[in-house]
Amino acid sequence: MGLPERDDDAGQAERIADVLARIRSELEDIAGRIDRNQAAIARSTWAAGAADADYVKAMQDADLSAQRIAGVADFLRALGENTHPHWRIDTSLATGTLKLTELIRSIGTAGIAMQAKDEDAAGDVDLF
Repeated sequence: MGLPERDDDAGQAERIADVLARIRSELEDIAGRIDRNQAAIARSTWAAGAADADYVKAMQDADLSAQRIAGVADFLRALGENTHPHWRIDTSLATGTLKLTELIRSIGTAGIAMQAKDEDAAGDVDLF
């Protein structure tokens, strides 16, 4: 049995499981980047920073953040696996709140025809 046809009122409605899967994937990517960046920073700075309690706390906080994000991703995976296949949601309004083009592509409304947004509007990268 296939998915029901979309009603005209459903607009851009898509399966909730698909939306959760996109968000989960993005969170897994973020957690992985935090882990990789933390490891690179530690390799370069541990000898000088290990004696500084604030440095150690910041490194532990980064590790905990990656673990928490990965945990939320696992939670979303479980939700997605247990959603009814007929449950649908229109994410177009939520997609409109996203500022980063890459984020729009990764979690926004599936198949959205979009023009690149001004990435500068999201803020500058702070270099220390």
